[in-house]
Amino acid sequence: MKTIWNLLALLGLVAALSGCTVTAAPMVYVPPPACPEGYYYASGYGCLPLPAGVVVPPDAVYAVVNTQGLSLRSCGSTRCDIINSLNAGEQVQVLSHQGDWTHVWAFTRGQEGWVASRYLN
Repeated sequence: MKTIWNLLALLGLVAALSGCTVTAAPMVYVPPPACPEGYYYASGYGCLPLPAGVVVPPDAVYAVVNTQGLSLRSCGSTRCDIINSLNAGEQVQVLSHQGDWTHVWAFTRGQEGWVASRYLN
């Protein structure tokens, strides 16, 4: 058993001295699939039916959260209260923009609030 560990250590040393490096491939954004009318996309769950009473206008603009744990805030500032947290891949409806902030409706949370625009695709 000791011989195997010595051999593995030697192979690791040879690899390190030979200049071998391991690199990771860049992350690639894959947009969520389109859902049929009356449904919305939620990461990890797929297309889910809209809650009762939610009417989505036909000219609505959507965006997808591109970071895990994005703070949904009560107004467009880091000084505002955090209402909820959004997950990567969640789809939101864009309501308006103000500076570096976007006013959104989060379907999965049933809430509206403000998020930093740079975390939306």
